[in-house]
Amino acid sequence: MFPGVAGPASIDGSWTGRILLIGADELTDVTQRALGEAGARVTRLRNPSDPEIRQALGEEVDAVVVISRDDHVSLRIALVVEGVSPEVALTVTVFDRDVSTQLQLAVPKARVMSMADIVAPALAGPCLDDRLRSVSRTEEGFCGVQGGEDGPRLVPLESRAPGLFERLLANLGSLLRPFELSAKILMAGLVGFHLILLIDIVATAIVLDESLIDAVYSATKTVVTVGPNPHVDDAPGWFKIFSSAMMLSALGLTALFTAGVVNRILDRRLTAIVGQRSLPRKDHVVVVGLGQVGLRLCLLLRELGVRVVAIESELGADYVARAKDYGIPVVIGRGGSRFVLRRLGLERALALAAVTSDEIENISIVVAARGRCRELRTLMRAGRGDVTNETRSLLKLGMVRDVYRIGGTLLAAVALGSDAVEAFLHEQTVYLVAPGGQIEAFGGAPAAAAGP
Repeated sequence: MFPGVAGPASIDGSWTGRILLIGADELTDVTQRALGEAGARVTRLRNPSDPEIRQALGEEVDAVVVISRDDHVSLRIALVVEGVSPEVALTVTVFDRDVSTQLQLAVPKARVMSMADIVAPALAGPCLDDRLRSVSRTEEGFCGVQGGEDGPRLVPLESRAPGLFERLLANLGSLLRPFELSAKILMAGLVGFHLILLIDIVATAIVLDESLIDAVYSATKTVVTVGPNPHVDDAPGWFKIFSSAMMLSALGLTALFTAGVVNRILDRRLTAIVGQRSLPRKDHVVVVGLGQVGLRLCLLLRELGVRVVAIESELGADYVARAKDYGIPVVIGRGGSRFVLRRLGLERALALAAVTSDEIENISIVVAARGRCRELRTLMRAGRGDVTNETRSLLKLGMVRDVYRIGGTLLAAVALGSDAVEAFLHEQTVYLVAPGGQIEAFGGAPAAAAGP
């Protein structure tokens, strides 16, 4: 039996109930296979109309699973199921947390889940440590899930939250090494202007024998062209030329600084010079692919105290604006471009996670990243076992996570009555994690240690 499963079972412990499965994507295919392996009788509707759903519910059904990438489709189908058979156990996939909350209020008995939330812990764990299969949220905080001779177990997870001094150093590094061209122009103008001012102060104090305060005042007035320094009129000729060069240089650098400020005000900015959206330069994770999974992975890593930067190929992608609202720095460009990767400091990064929905693209991203930094820890999202297994054996790309198998198996377990909240893959077996931290393989393998 499966952990927490309740329902019709045969003598050998397999589940014999009937499941109505609604969905047309790869995640639904995997869920159907997992339900079949458990012994459930599955009726599947791919893109049903309301009358077809009502007709399917007219027969005996123990549970309904609704899977869709469109939250509004999931919401509509769930409301139809609730209206026809309010007593039937219902599992629904919804990504948007506002839609999820509203659905939970409308259908209190429904178990609302997100594919992105299911697989994000299994992707985050390997980004922190090669030995981690996943991370698990407990009442005391986060734990790592690590494999062992007796099976997977929970282990303490070292906090990576940066202190005040580390944050100051990170902001200073972002200031000195800005990412965007407009930021480089702005900082070049600002730093250059102050350098000219400092040189002029020192020269004025030495050549004209002025006090430090008088030198600061005179040099500042001269450099910003508010007024001349009368003492320069009696200075040597070379100093007059020097002072003129300083004023002209300051004028040019002021124009450069102003251009950078105007550019940053008028253009849409996805990274900042300092603060939460500044581009990390050390001990960060590069997440390529800002879809549902990529966004949830970024948020989870940041919750774990790890700084992240996301790469997305399209400026108008659905979750770019949402990532900006969450304070996640986003770089627009191809994840497989060595030019883009070179600017992200891969040699100082913790890991790179290629989590686009295109498996072939993920392979090319990982190959490009490892070509840039061979020692970099890489993680690749997969969903079609034949392609990934062959590529991994040939190129040894690093860690591979079959997100559809992880997500589909957990959805199947929940449909069968399990109270599991997390899942991960270890040695070709999907394990479920219960709310109390108990770990058990899907299919009833012996449970591993529940705590560190």
